[in-house]
Amino acid sequence: MEDRSRCAVWLASLAAAWGLIGCGGEDKDTARPSNAAAEPAMLAKRAFGPNAAAATGRIDGSVTITVRGVSGFGEPVTTSISGPYRHRKGSALPDYAIDMGVRDRGVTLTSLRGRSYLSLGTTGYEIPGAVRRRLVRSAAKGRNGLTRTLEQFGVAPWRWEIDKRFAGTERVGGVRTAKVQTGVDVSRVLRDANTLGGLLGALGLARANGLPSEIPAAARRILVRSVTAAQGASWIGLADGVMRKAAMTIDFRIPKDERARVGGISSVKVAGRVEITEVGRRQTIAAPATLAPFSTLQEAFDALAEKAGR
Repeated sequence: MEDRSRCAVWLASLAAAWGLIGCGGEDKDTARPSNAAAEPAMLAKRAFGPNAAAATGRIDGSVTITVRGVSGFGEPVTTSISGPYRHRKGSALPDYAIDMGVRDRGVTLTSLRGRSYLSLGTTGYEIPGAVRRRLVRSAAKGRNGLTRTLEQFGVAPWRWEIDKRFAGTERVGGVRTAKVQTGVDVSRVLRDANTLGGLLGALGLARANGLPSEIPAAARRILVRSVTAAQGASWIGLADGVMRKAAMTIDFRIPKDERARVGGISSVKVAGRVEITEVGRRQTIAAPATLAPFSTLQEAFDALAEKAGR
């Protein structure tokens, strides 16, 4: 694969990994709470530590990545992720049914009662034990149902946020939240993006879609040096401490003397949104209606890759 194409797909992987990150606010309420709940450290401890209130909910988000200077990215690329989750005490993985889409293509990753599936349409394929163990290792980094679900996709605002500061209160989906404005540790974001890349590689999705299974260290270093702006925010429920929204935008401008090393890319902008809704509500998650051997899915992915010359 040419360097230019390889850099482009690295950036597409970034878009997928950042699909759970959002931006924006609503219904501002600038009154500061009169207790310690307004302190960023206390808010983060409640939102990202053990919290039974975060055991169930629904994740809905999308991200748009705009690349300049390279062919094939004339239009922004949008990815999305959505679906319910619930965490059962003592379970290795939360139960969930997460739809993942890039443009007009999509798959569903389901975890239910100790088994995991990848689905296309109504047909599901039980994923191999080695891949499920990968998911379990990633999920184990989380401290509650929401963070354990997000960790499997390499999404961890709690590791990326720096320079936290209280920015008032806002209502998100009718819930009064504290907004915490932050900077972003871009190096950590890029390293965590490889969690999703590794998962896509293990499932065969990376090769089938012309994506790499990781963002190489050299590319990460160039991107980190090229950051011109990076900011984030979290909106955390004041009553229950559950994160209701997270935000991040990053702008990269590649110096002219570095562009040849990244296929001619001159700039990249990443922006998106995520919301956590239906917190605490019972979530219905079902196994695929029809099951087929995972090997048949792999054969189909291999055929797609060979047809595209990957």
